Amino acid sequence: MEPSNAGAAGASVEIESDEYLSNVVWASLSEARPDHVERNKDGARYRPEFAPFGAAQDYSEESVAQIASMLQPAQRLALFTMGKPEIPPGYDVVREATAYQMIAEEKFVKSSDARIVRLGTNDVPEMLRLVKLTAPGPFNTRTNELGYFIGVREEGQLVAMAGERMTAGKYVEVSAVCTHPNWRGKRLGRLMMEHLSATIQQRDRVPFLHVFETNTSAVRLYRELGFRVARTLLLTAMVRSPAGGI
Repeated sequence: MEPSNAGAAGASVEIESDEYLSNVVWASLSEARPDHVERNKDGARYRPEFAPFGAAQDYSEESVAQIASMLQPAQRLALFTMGKPEIPPGYDVVREATAYQMIAEEKFVKSSDARIVRLGTNDVPEMLRLVKLTAPGPFNTRTNELGYFIGVREEGQLVAMAGERMTAGKYVEVSAVCTHPNWRGKRLGRLMMEHLSATIQQRDRVPFLHVFETNTSAVRLYRELGFRVARTLLLTAMVRSPAGGI
């Protein structure tokens, strides 16, 4: 399936608002369902079965401590920030990486491909197996409940999927885009991205995504599809130190 040529006709969509996307996890947590979120004073995080992300209005040591204090042993907290967060005593940073935040500028068209199916609760075991094979990013036992997920099956097996994760105002994040290693090269990732982005736009929302700067093949695909880099963010993942946190 080829990328939509709507952009060639001059169609485009309104792009980012700093109010929502410069601190996107905080914005999404502020709008999320109460049963999806845990809060502590000025900090908040998704419940771990949904996603590892947490946020506050700022990332001072005090604010980060309020988020991190909700961590249980072996749980990981991930922060998406414009600058480097201040890590409080009692916690260890286990990963730092630079990620692009990319926003759709083109209009997409839903595919008529009959292989595309909506994925639900009964599909979670298959979705988790596919995630384990492909490592598209955080996907936990209830991540699929955060939004609309689609997939493609071949020979009775789930071989590709994509779905929605964070929502911040009019912006909806495309996430968990992955293809089974045996089915790569068949443009299924492109198919998932275009179809899901079209369903988001049909609701008068704007698709956006996060991708590690080092994932050059994915960045190239997203650019080809009509996404552009809006900003660069720092991902910081942390856990309680072995001696214990706060």
